[in-house]
Amino acid sequence: MALLPSSLTSATRAFVLQASNMKSHLIALLSPFFVALFCLPILTQAAERRYELTIEEVTWNITGKDVDHALAINGSIPAPILKFQLGDDAVIEVTNKTTEPTSVHWHGVLVPWNMDGPMFSNNQPIQPGESFTFRFPIKHTGTYWYHSHTELQEQRGLYGAIVIEDHHERMKIDHDLVVVMSDWTDERPMDVLANLKKDGHYYAFKKKFFPSWVGAIRHGAVWNYIKGQWTRMGAMDLSDVGYDAFLINGKKISSSVANLRKGDRVRLRLINAGASSYFYVNIGNLRPFQVISKDGVDVMPVEVTELLMGMGETYDLVFEVPNDLGFELRATAQDVTGHASLILGDQENAESVPSKMKPNPYMMGMDHSAHTDMPTHPPEHQMPMDDQMPTEAVEEIASMPMTKRLHYSMLRSVNPTAFEENLPQHDIRLELSGDMDRYLWTINGKTFSEDKYIIIREGEVVRFTLVNQTMMHHPMHLHGHFFRVLNEQGDYSPLFHTIDVAPMKTETIELLANEPGIWFFHCHNLYHMKMGMARWVKYENFERPEELVRVEKEQAKQFTKDSDLFFSGKVDLYSNHAELDLRLNGGRYEADLTFEIDEYAADTLEADLAFKYYVDRYFAPLAGVEYRDDDIAGILGATYLAPGEIQMTGYMTTEGQAVIKLSKQFDIVDRLLLEVGGEGRFFTGEPEWEAEAELKYRIRQNLDFGVFYKWDEEKDHRVGLGFSLSF
Repeated sequence: MALLPSSLTSATRAFVLQASNMKSHLIALLSPFFVALFCLPILTQAAERRYELTIEEVTWNITGKDVDHALAINGSIPAPILKFQLGDDAVIEVTNKTTEPTSVHWHGVLVPWNMDGPMFSNNQPIQPGESFTFRFPIKHTGTYWYHSHTELQEQRGLYGAIVIEDHHERMKIDHDLVVVMSDWTDERPMDVLANLKKDGHYYAFKKKFFPSWVGAIRHGAVWNYIKGQWTRMGAMDLSDVGYDAFLINGKKISSSVANLRKGDRVRLRLINAGASSYFYVNIGNLRPFQVISKDGVDVMPVEVTELLMGMGETYDLVFEVPNDLGFELRATAQDVTGHASLILGDQENAESVPSKMKPNPYMMGMDHSAHTDMPTHPPEHQMPMDDQMPTEAVEEIASMPMTKRLHYSMLRSVNPTAFEENLPQHDIRLELSGDMDRYLWTINGKTFSEDKYIIIREGEVVRFTLVNQTMMHHPMHLHGHFFRVLNEQGDYSPLFHTIDVAPMKTETIELLANEPGIWFFHCHNLYHMKMGMARWVKYENFERPEELVRVEKEQAKQFTKDSDLFFSGKVDLYSNHAELDLRLNGGRYEADLTFEIDEYAADTLEADLAFKYYVDRYFAPLAGVEYRDDDIAGILGATYLAPGEIQMTGYMTTEGQAVIKLSKQFDIVDRLLLEVGGEGRFFTGEPEWEAEAELKYRIRQNLDFGVFYKWDEEKDHRVGLGFSLSF
């Protein structure tokens, strides 16, 4: 049967669920009467709850640097907490006082289709100087949040919490706290995206993330490293962006509830509002806490000592204070590049959370959300990235308590969630994939701009099988619905609106299609969504209003798309060689222009212009022209990323030459890399061969210093010193 709105009391929900499974027509006819009877107290208490939200451009300082591109609601980052009672009518007026269009989405809250917020699928953009009033009934309780669904505004500060309270609490709570976790960059988010389009590993230097052959040897993980190279998956990478700070309630260190006493029960409403950061959550010296709600929906209490939260997920925890001291709640970024803290109780005598160690990038395919009953530093954290681990550190780790991390299989719904067996079922397989080199993210091999819609039919049970084919986590969020996560709990499978799909893992979810409209379904990594990992779930025969379609045609071009062109370049200047590479990255389409000169002699100038279309992340046919020996020729061929991460390019020229080029990068040790390449030309005479190599040391993200070597049959061996600069 359909999932019932959470506004019904537990007794009512249980009654209607039982009625739906009975064959008696009499019960089915009488059930609406009983539902109305149970709901009458709620309906009579309904009230209009109004909020006025003003979005403004502000200058914000988190790290000691003034950031003039931040966005705030009512002057606050995060935005004010919106509180409602079950049965309220929400009336929220949003005024845009910025110089750009904006939007607001009510994440996890079941609202009418035309109140959901995302531009063009559900609402028009809120233009500068304009206002829009959202109106919707509050039909269920829990912890939710709201954020912009325009460009990358969420990263700039447009997010806040929503708390919907019930008239009947499940347990006695002494303190009720909202904990909004987020990530912060001093860079303009569009600059961050441009950097990722240059190179998906652009921020590796900032994060000091340097997987290498020597590192693999030190970790005893050579086979894993070889496997990563052979499968072209690379090393485990837990995040794309190098952040300047991580925040709880807008601060790196926050404090709350100074008067905690032993035995107090604290409810912590956790919201991961990060743009692209997963967070580990711990309290004190790995103190136990109970998980009582996921994504706003109650679950049977589960006691653990650690959560791993994806972007867009919410959890309610209950922590029973064991003594009169204070306790640190710490949100640690999954890549362990930083953390944020909330101090509960005594600020001067707060029990700290043990620090985590740097992740092991060589643990291929590990499900980082699945491990329970493990040391404080779990398997992926057991060894640091340093050359040696001090004996004291080994002893410290050995003495630390075990963690028990929550896994989805532990979550059990309070009420049955199973659907009627006679409902039609629609199975849909969604393969999540990506290309870090061109920073493109796909579902079933296509980006959002290439394939916008998933079509479903009202009244059917839709089962999505989500298959993660990448080495990154993807938190998949569906608007307008809760879905069952098919774990080990059978008829009591829990209800989510956001699910973490771990690297190389598969999750299965199902929902009842009972909310006709168009609803966004996307990865809640903001940069992954923006670069293609998204769809509109559209009900069959439902069409958007003509006005909304017209507005999209008129305004969509001003917003960033996954097919937009991004420019990048690199110049190599050595004592005996110079090269300039320019690239336009348009997702599947790419244009490369290369100039190369030896010994700075004009007669050695060579140039290539190639236009490529990537069929997938490995293979792209190409066409273009080359300039060589004072002659211009057309070229037609293909490029292919072979197992072992060997880049292969082959083409024929209009002069009858066959050309093969090979290249590969070897990461030897931290910041030291070797690039090797070779070229062979075959035609009516003797073949021509040349080979080159660059040994480079990375000084900073975009600057390398090194040695260049080149050999060819005419000029023999040449060695030069110089540098490479990326831009």
